[in-house]
Amino acid sequence: MKKLIVNADDFGYRDNINKGILQAHQSGVVTSASLFVERDGTDEAVRMAMEHPELALGIHIDIDKYFNIEHGHGVITGWADGILNHECLKVEMRRQLDKFYSFGFSADHFDSHHHAHLVKEVFPAACEVAKEYKIPFMRVFAQHYPDATSFETAKKMALDNGLRVVDHFIEGWYWGNVDEDYAVAELMTHPGYGELWREAELAHCCQAQLKQYLMNQQIEPVRFSDVASH
Repeated sequence: MKKLIVNADDFGYRDNINKGILQAHQSGVVTSASLFVERDGTDEAVRMAMEHPELALGIHIDIDKYFNIEHGHGVITGWADGILNHECLKVEMRRQLDKFYSFGFSADHFDSHHHAHLVKEVFPAACEVAKEYKIPFMRVFAQHYPDATSFETAKKMALDNGLRVVDHFIEGWYWGNVDEDYAVAELMTHPGYGELWREAELAHCCQAQLKQYLMNQQIEPVRFSDVASH
């Protein structure tokens, strides 16, 4: 049976997104969420997570302040000041992780807003910090890289730091993508209310026939911890 981790990014961003993620978990197929530790909806997300411990959690590192972001497309376009300071990056990531753990949660995966941890100059620091905190999985996916060699190099660095990588990554919903060829995959979703694209993803996550379809196709929705020994 294929295993599909259905992860909701942006948990804690704001209340409308939190409500969508919880709905996608309770009525849909979302098994996991990535938590912002210092956004408007963080306190509510923490309360929701405590009330629903079956929703697995990871850290959604936010280091946007170091970058210029094209928010219309959600992509990084360059450094905010043109100067990289690895120590400052590590201090900031550790600070956010300390806050995450202060809530009493255990992080089973490490990812970031706008995939900032995958920026070539940032990635070694992210791996170092994730290793320090003994986080089992890090999001590293082929679509981010210009070629297979770059992806394999990044993946090797993660593995060398004791981090596991889910090889198959699906960037959002379209009907049929769950039927791609994989043994274990992460499906990244952004369910929420108040924005059409998030509501569309929420609707996909909660399709009435989806759970039965996954069962028929022998696809099991799981958490990162469920594939730790895979």
